[in-house]
Amino acid sequence: MDIETFVKTQNSALKWYQRTYILFDFAVILFTAYTLLYISNMDTLFSMMTTFELYTGSTYQFVGYSITFETLGLAIVAVILSLIITIILHIRDKGSSAIYLIEDKYPVLHERLRTAYDNRKNSNTIVGNLLTNVLSDTTTVRSSSFLNKKRLALSIIALVVTFSSFTYVTSSDQRIVTPEDLTQIIENLPFIQEEEEQGLLPEDGGDSESDDSGSEGLFGKPAIIVIEGKEIDLALPPGAGIGFSGNEEGETRTEDFERSSAYDIEAVSSQAYYESLPEGYHSIIKAYFEEMAK
Repeated sequence: MDIETFVKTQNSALKWYQRTYILFDFAVILFTAYTLLYISNMDTLFSMMTTFELYTGSTYQFVGYSITFETLGLAIVAVILSLIITIILHIRDKGSSAIYLIEDKYPVLHERLRTAYDNRKNSNTIVGNLLTNVLSDTTTVRSSSFLNKKRLALSIIALVVTFSSFTYVTSSDQRIVTPEDLTQIIENLPFIQEEEEQGLLPEDGGDSESDDSGSEGLFGKPAIIVIEGKEIDLALPPGAGIGFSGNEEGETRTEDFERSSAYDIEAVSSQAYYESLPEGYHSIIKAYFEEMAK
């Protein structure tokens, strides 16, 4: 094995250990985040959102298990939060070379290993002897020396604790915050209170400003009120009614009419029966109508 192959092998082992630390940290944060979200009843928020309201209560089959939409959504939220926190914790981690770690743990290779690696492509007597001596000394190097056993032990303990808490809380359905408490917390948020205050109608007995706004609905501009953040115009649309206008006198109209008689007018037989009547029947027809008029 040459010096270049040896360094690549050690670098691969070092990166594998570093990924192991990141994986343990992610798992610990994931179980912790899900447990906190679960006991806080955050899964009930999906039913309060109009976007997810139709999907709440649905179940999905996954590897023979039925998973509700709320559980799946809570798990996705926990994964996203865990990824963000893990990235923040390890964003400053720098990929260190195995050469420096080997030289720190094996003083016999101090500065000799990096010198041999930098001059590995040179061919002369001095470099050849250096490479031979360094390779003989690397036989004592073990990749397991890069593993931080204390950190790994703490990660395993934290993983066991968080997973046990996760299992207990989900299996026994432990909840600290009830849906009613969660609803009250949401209603007490500052921006929620501001929206509710904007939607309130003015109370009776208000100040002069409220009185002025009320008078505008009669003699000035149409009054506008705000309900649930929406402005509503109280003006009647055209054609909705006659209404009235302030400070305007009505138009006086004079109706022509005929005064009725102060006494009853006796019935008078019409003269029309004389028109076109057969001769000789005038007296009979006249007597008939007079009898009907009685």
